[in-house]
Amino acid sequence: MGTSTSSKGPGSKSPLVPSWADNDGQGPGNNQLEQRFRGFRAALGHAASAGGGDDLKKALGHYAKSATGGKSNGARRFSSMIGAGGSLFDTLRSLQSGSDTNFLNISDLQGEPVDVVIDKIINSIIDVNGDSERIRAAMNEALAEALDGFSTFDFSKITDDIIVDMMINYLTQCIFEQIILDSKTALDKAETPEKAEKLESSLLELIKTSVDLNFGNHLGQNINTFTKQDIETIQKNAIQDIWGEWEDYLND
Repeated sequence: MGTSTSSKGPGSKSPLVPSWADNDGQGPGNNQLEQRFRGFRAALGHAASAGGGDDLKKALGHYAKSATGGKSNGARRFSSMIGAGGSLFDTLRSLQSGSDTNFLNISDLQGEPVDVVIDKIINSIIDVNGDSERIRAAMNEALAEALDGFSTFDFSKITDDIIVDMMINYLTQCIFEQIILDSKTALDKAETPEKAEKLESSLLELIKTSVDLNFGNHLGQNINTFTKQDIETIQKNAIQDIWGEWEDYLND
């Protein structure tokens, strides 16, 4: 599950918003917090060694407030993932309506094994940058779950609910994968690999609950009129609200 817990991860002097995520042209943002990961990794490490749910929530609070520089910078950090999510939504909506996309033809996908179609969809969207590995993993997980039960691809069976669930799972996985990467070696403090995996599962569930609530709040009921830009805005607003929710964990 997730990225390797032994990953080096970013250092405290790495930019809050790396160049590939700088979609608004504001630059890397304020990275003067020399120990910005300390509170997050310490709380996560304590959760790994002691197994406390409160420590896990505190870790998310420190992640939102300090490690990523607050909710506005946090949302900017995920800009490339948000953009890819907009493309994923746009692609699935086109396929749902029976329309070709710029890179995919319905006739080449219909009736193909689902895993083959998933690869083709992802490859049509992915741009190579510092986030592409996590974007690919998140898309693969989200599409596999959304199309679970399909042995072959049938665009006529893609419902609005499938697309919404896919987007919630995609954003959940993006945040989860990034947090695991940023955790560096904090999860190594778990006594056994099984305990580390259990903690990752609990972390994923906390993230999924927050994404489900906040993404849903911005989504509304009808996705038929949404554009790629609409979905990007919804993802950005959801992340800002999630970060605000997590910062409040530090006050509990």
